[in-house]
Amino acid sequence: MYDLQGFINIGPLKDNTPGGVTAPVGELSEYATSFAKDKQWFSKANMQVELVAFTSKRDKVAITVPSSFSDNVLTVTQWIYSQAINGVLKNDEVEFQRLLVGQFSSKISKVSTGAMIEGKGNWFPRWIAYTLEGQEENEIRLWFSDADFAKDYRGFDIEVILMLNPIDTFQSVKTVVEKALEEWNLPDHHDKVNEMANKFPYTAIHTNYYTWHDREDSESTIPNIVFTCIIYGPQGRNPTYVKEAYQNAVLSQSGYSRVDWAKVFPDLFSTTRFTFIPGWQVRGIPNMEDIASLYSPMLPYDFILKSIDTFGEWSATESDTTIPHKVPATDVCIIPAQYKSLSAVCISGPENADNKKTLHETIPDYALISTSSSEISRVSKPTTEWIRLYIQALIAAEEYHPYAGTTDVVKVIDENNKDLAFYIFEHENVEYRVLSRTSVWPEVV
Repeated sequence: MYDLQGFINIGPLKDNTPGGVTAPVGELSEYATSFAKDKQWFSKANMQVELVAFTSKRDKVAITVPSSFSDNVLTVTQWIYSQAINGVLKNDEVEFQRLLVGQFSSKISKVSTGAMIEGKGNWFPRWIAYTLEGQEENEIRLWFSDADFAKDYRGFDIEVILMLNPIDTFQSVKTVVEKALEEWNLPDHHDKVNEMANKFPYTAIHTNYYTWHDREDSESTIPNIVFTCIIYGPQGRNPTYVKEAYQNAVLSQSGYSRVDWAKVFPDLFSTTRFTFIPGWQVRGIPNMEDIASLYSPMLPYDFILKSIDTFGEWSATESDTTIPHKVPATDVCIIPAQYKSLSAVCISGPENADNKKTLHETIPDYALISTSSSEISRVSKPTTEWIRLYIQALIAAEEYHPYAGTTDVVKVIDENNKDLAFYIFEHENVEYRVLSRTSVWPEVV
């Protein structure tokens, strides 16, 4: 399958006022430009539109945009521009779709579009998606709005800078590893990062620290081994993708297997994860005229069971007289939060480290204390930071307001089910996933 995703620049709509203001339609912000290192640009004489291709992949392998696709995109989007500036398009998404399909019915199919947005007094779609007929299986998605592009673009690239070269030095005994690390310094590491970036704009740089273990003696360790990556595209901030990039970088340069590396960097080569399913539909106090509703901290039993059915798994062990009912394969608990009295089902991941099998083991001193209360001093600093991140994730996952994303909490669409979205944060090499309020799944309330 061929996947083309891009942004439509429109020269006459750009905002040239001082101060870096980005036009609502037809102009890429500097931030959005960082979403891909290798972009492709297409334009034609006498056309006001320009295609900036951020993703062009056939069966997940990057390729040059075929001319049949770039020509079609420019033709379609130039027509949209002409209709907009001539006042044909209005704030009516359904009518726009009808016009678009009518104009290109023999060329495109499976058309979908976003809501309309105004730019310099004219109406444009925020985005369009369609399939080009007469070609290989394909999907084209094009954005006109920078804000929507920044929120919805799912492509990403991650480049990794490793601490030692050759990487297999870490498979040696502790004295050899320590000797090699003595020659490492942070300024040289930063130079390698800048060299790899090669002056291209990037979305973020992440540095993670993992503890080295002697593969013959796991109690012999070296803390704070540095792994750094350059990220292009907000989706790449997903801790799972970052960890996979580190793993792939190590394995691609190593003569050792994944099993060998799991002994050396157990926190890197396994994923300790907790998934939270908040009771978004379980209301306690309804809305009032000027006061938002509150959730109920009491989650129904059926909701808990359905959460395990959907996001966890049940033990394969047969029921017996000691345990006459099914039990979850991993730990499950209920965690209330101060935020709007919201509770969630928390399901532990199947690969969790032995000392982090339960949520209580990761945040043993968690309590319902506001971070602004003097009582918070009774909670450890790591747990206080975890509470801050968890509340931030809940607010974002509620999705009552547009979420632009931060380096702390990242929105990720489930790869296997596009109806599910999670807001993810990482704390002390543990991944925490909060299900969004608008996700569609067979919950029972």
